[in-house]
Amino acid sequence: MRHKTILITGATGFLGSYIARELSEAGFHLKLLVRKKSTIGAKERASEIFPPYGTKESALHLLRKQNHLEIIEGDVSKNNFELDMMNYLRLAETVDEVFHCAAATKFDDDISDVHTRTNVFGAELIALFCITGKLKRLHYISTAYVAGRRRETILENELEKKQLFNNNYERSKYIAERTISMFARHYQIPYTIYRPSIITGDATTGYTKNYDNIYVFGKGLSHLKNYEMRDRRKGNDRTNSGNENHFLSLKVPGDKYGTVNLIPVDYAARSIVTISRNEESLNKTFHIVNPSPPTLGELAEWMRIATGVHHVKLIPMHEFQAQQHTLQEKLLFHWTKAFQPYMFGEPSFDSTGTRNLLRGTGIECPLITQELVNRFLQYAIDTNWGNQGQTAANIHFDDRNVINSDNTLHSINQ
Repeated sequence: MRHKTILITGATGFLGSYIARELSEAGFHLKLLVRKKSTIGAKERASEIFPPYGTKESALHLLRKQNHLEIIEGDVSKNNFELDMMNYLRLAETVDEVFHCAAATKFDDDISDVHTRTNVFGAELIALFCITGKLKRLHYISTAYVAGRRRETILENELEKKQLFNNNYERSKYIAERTISMFARHYQIPYTIYRPSIITGDATTGYTKNYDNIYVFGKGLSHLKNYEMRDRRKGNDRTNSGNENHFLSLKVPGDKYGTVNLIPVDYAARSIVTISRNEESLNKTFHIVNPSPPTLGELAEWMRIATGVHHVKLIPMHEFQAQQHTLQEKLLFHWTKAFQPYMFGEPSFDSTGTRNLLRGTGIECPLITQELVNRFLQYAIDTNWGNQGQTAANIHFDDRNVINSDNTLHSINQ
């Protein structure tokens, strides 16, 4: 098993990089299909996957010296991965298994062509690659939110229920999963599908590469707090109120009893790789989810404490729309608009199959607690929300518009 060669797409992504680390530590030979991005070459992007060992040589360099890893510059959304035919066929004969982690993850509905090209067409090309030359096992990273707007219990073996979707990301991942399932069954490709829920930082270190989902809310609250403190130091209380806490009392549309299914990235990667090594996972789908997700009310309280915002009140959307809003509420709503569909509850994700295969491995999803939320947000604050060199002073507040919210709205789970 350890002499197998595995091709990984999306290894420079957050979850993909953790999966690559897990497979590397298990002793597999890895080939990373890495897309060249603007002036940054594939090798430079791949070097971000493995952290330094504490020496001058990175883990990536050491692995390459030992012939355990190869960087392949290509694009999963292009025919033959944008390789010449000879190299494409050579790769197809060398690889034993494929972990397809690459995906276009933005929520913006204006970029549906990107979703189609990367998520749907990319899935078709990966499936085709798996039957080119020798037959290869396929591991596909989908998302629990292919369930779309369904609100009942979602079983692991369910997909098509005539569901509606919140955005093009969900829709494209649903189409891609359906395509891979049908293609695999038709051509008898051994496959496994993994549906992670909302990916957060590392449970131990707080490390993250993606400052989306809960980080967008944390960032907004932190910026508003910093803005208020600067405003007060200037002696300009815009609230015109004697109540010191009024400025930081925010009403946010949402259901405090609804859940938000958060899982740390290290748990997700360990679960996926462990399940992938179990023969009982063949031709099945697994929910990689939190069996005890926190409620939005709990999360709001933990983020209030972590950011120092005095009060965040979740209210129904019709109440929010009927009330006048402070500038701060308008700003926070603007920043988090793409995530609003997830503020009013979600399905219950059954994970019986996942729990069965992880039983006895010692791998369990950590409980999301105040301590964990503090760790996630502290790392984000220490790294300036992924914007090294840009400070909170660069964020301009305006009653009419948000000049620079510098949020790139990504998917909840990639």
